Amino acid sequence: MNKLILSLLLLLPFKSWGLELKVGDVILQPLQCWSCYLIMAQENSAYSHMGVVVATKPSVQIAEALGSVRITPLKEFKERTKRNLSVRRFKDQDLVDFIQLNSERFLGDFQSNYEGLPYDPEFLWDNFDSKGDEKLYCSEMVYKLLTNFLGIGMPAKRMKYDINREHWTEYFKGNPPDGKWGNAPADFEKSNLFYEVGEL
Repeated sequence: MNKLILSLLLLLPFKSWGLELKVGDVILQPLQCWSCYLIMAQENSAYSHMGVVVATKPSVQIAEALGSVRITPLKEFKERTKRNLSVRRFKDQDLVDFIQLNSERFLGDFQSNYEGLPYDPEFLWDNFDSKGDEKLYCSEMVYKLLTNFLGIGMPAKRMKYDINREHWTEYFKGNPPDGKWGNAPADFEKSNLFYEVGEL
């Protein structure tokens, strides 16, 4: 009987804290750290970190770049902060449906092409380590995963580091990468490609 109930539960859409999550949902997180506060002030946003849902069964798994590019259970991802996470989803239902129909390939693409790559604390686009592995920061990873999978562009811009300039200069050891291509979680928050489904 217990096995039957478990099997039926696995067939249902995953709901977390009353919110149904789907593969491809973008999760924005208000992490609290020194560089996090700099990011939030620079971008005029409550969010300094992000990931993307790559699996919902049997539990929700988030792809993220933090320490390294990896998969993190939603429970562990959420426990990093006491503040709410924001769930963003594509407005274009065709994109949502395409990801759902190809959810296993989406996860496979992440595992084959991104998982295990090093984190990039320098926030540089197309930045590589001494082994030739691409280094990725959180919003860059989400951009590249979604862009390569869907074939459409994600939010990107020329970066500025003019708010709290002295602290950015300290962070980058004297040379902030002004004008370089990049993005931040706030660019997904403000993008017209997405809408907010709710909070976790």
